[in-house]
Amino acid sequence: MAAGGPGDHPLTDIIYYKLDTYGPEVDSLIRELAPLLSTRELWEWWEKEIGWKCTPEIALEKTKAKFAFAQKRANESGWEPK
Repeated sequence: MAAGGPGDHPLTDIIYYKLDTYGPEVDSLIRELAPLLSTRELWEWWEKEIGWKCTPEIALEKTKAKFAFAQKRANESGWEPK
């Protein structure tokens, strides 16, 4: 495995390589969440809330909560993501 390639980090696996990581529902929601956050905010959230040992069930719960927050913030700001 080359540095910076598939398998290096769950977020890059999900967002850039479209690999199955936490399951279809979580992975899809993370892909929808990514444009609503800055890169730094996304990675900090992952480190704090998900991390390397998170189960798919916990990842789903945490991702749903973060997505709801980010979507609400975007709507209240009048921002429409692509």
